[in-house]
Amino acid sequence: MDLQSTGETGAHYILRQLQSFGVTHFFMVPGKLINAFMRCYPNDGSGTLEIEPVVTACETGASYMAEGYARASEKIGVCLVIGGPGVTNALTGIASAYTDHQPVLLLSGQIASSLEMQNVLQDGSQTGVNLCDVFKPITRSALEVKAGQPLPAFLRESVRLLRGVEKGPTYLAVSKEALYEKSMARVDIAPSVLESWSNQALAVEKIKSAAIKAVFKRSTNLVILAGLRCKNAKVAAALVAFSDRFSIPVATTLSAKGLFPEDHPNALGVYGYSGNKRAIEAFKNGVDGVILLGLDTTQWSTMLWSHELRPACGAIQVDESPDYLGRFLDIDHGVVATGDGFLRLVCEVHAEELAATQESRSKWSNDLQRVPLHYPVDAKATGNIADHPAAYIPVLQSYFPSDGVVCVDSGSHRSFFGHYWTARGPSAYLSATTLGPMGWSIPAGIGASFARAHGKTMVVTGDGCMLMQGLELSTAAKHGLNIVFVVFNNRSYSASYFNNKDNLPALTQIPDYNWCLFAESLGVSATCVSTPEALHDCIESIMSAARPHLIEIKCDGRHATPNSEYSSRLKDHPLL
Repeated sequence: MDLQSTGETGAHYILRQLQSFGVTHFFMVPGKLINAFMRCYPNDGSGTLEIEPVVTACETGASYMAEGYARASEKIGVCLVIGGPGVTNALTGIASAYTDHQPVLLLSGQIASSLEMQNVLQDGSQTGVNLCDVFKPITRSALEVKAGQPLPAFLRESVRLLRGVEKGPTYLAVSKEALYEKSMARVDIAPSVLESWSNQALAVEKIKSAAIKAVFKRSTNLVILAGLRCKNAKVAAALVAFSDRFSIPVATTLSAKGLFPEDHPNALGVYGYSGNKRAIEAFKNGVDGVILLGLDTTQWSTMLWSHELRPACGAIQVDESPDYLGRFLDIDHGVVATGDGFLRLVCEVHAEELAATQESRSKWSNDLQRVPLHYPVDAKATGNIADHPAAYIPVLQSYFPSDGVVCVDSGSHRSFFGHYWTARGPSAYLSATTLGPMGWSIPAGIGASFARAHGKTMVVTGDGCMLMQGLELSTAAKHGLNIVFVVFNNRSYSASYFNNKDNLPALTQIPDYNWCLFAESLGVSATCVSTPEALHDCIESIMSAARPHLIEIKCDGRHATPNSEYSSRLKDHPLL
């Protein structure tokens, strides 16, 4: 049945519009206030929508899944919840998307407008918890659609702002009247929104300016530091082409790990927190000019706001938003442009300057390649390499498909994987690095698996993170996802352990829970290993199976992370 010809409910209209943007799944927890959406999926098979609902264990997990889906697909992520407690449960996920600039739409069913100011159950409107006011500081827009108001206009604005000059989440609460009201007159929002998104900034005259030309002319040892704000497939391709043409070394932040292939001859690896030795040594010794491409100017990404990011011949910061240029970091030159647009135009107008210094730069780059990418694995804490988390990474790397997605959680395992894992694509390595909520990678990896249904996803997490979001394994089991959960069980909050050695052990200790038994109770098969050799014996069969599986790795939480340079500089910031 063509619903448009007979009148379509507001709920069906919303889902159909989201479907038109290529969204294949949305993530939800059922409840009365979103029954209008659930009725779009009748049991008799008469539904007309292709966009699929994914019912999760908790709204927090649903919001993380939407973010993981957005990151892996480079589309928008959608989370659907009830007003009131459903929305508040999703708050941390939306805050994470906000701090990492991810396009996630939080959609909620709201009480009927006619019932406001009557203290009804789960009132999230202006007369209840007032969730729009709660979410305004952590979204690009927070709007309510009440009875009689134009639903298409509110939906268009909420979707448009997901990917404007600034990217980030939006919140849209829709009243019961608006969800059930039928109409044949609602317009499609995709043409207008896609036209808005297609207009990308490119400060042509600034790029052509004498000031920018002078940086390229004077900088022999020029490098690019690429960040999260330009982490996408277009920039990845442009970066490789630019680096190859002019022999320019490229480092990334931890948040942008994988944007430039880390096995490329010009790769410096990660700079900042969990930084690779090659990148750190390059910035300490020899860099005279730098392009800060889509750099997220955070504590971790800037190596504690290091003066190294403003070398003698100048720093050029490139960002799509003029408001972000010079934000949190002093720069010499700011350019409003997309990462790929900037690199293409520089190739056209400054090729002569870059080519003139290429021979010298190529020699310098070759010298840098002699610097090891990684610091040696330090097992002094126990004297046993088998209980060191880093010892398992080469085994996992050897059997994980090159086109797979790795989703890494918060904790000491993040540092080990950020440093020792080799990432080769913009969607190959995902991690929430600004807000850094524990447990994020478990549902985010599930969301990524829905986005990349024909590939392998691996979640890297710890026992502390499992305590927070482990129940979402049930979602992976229900849908038979092609995903592996790697749980480093060190029986501690090990990232906090190093700051609390002199305090009560109970503050950072975790009981030795049986995570294999936990996973199996939720329908996920599981394996426990305590040596890299044991992992090697089983990993091939686990990786080749297209179903969810959990690997519990017994390790020790006392091993220091590969952060000696960052930690030494941290001493200059006693309040951090």
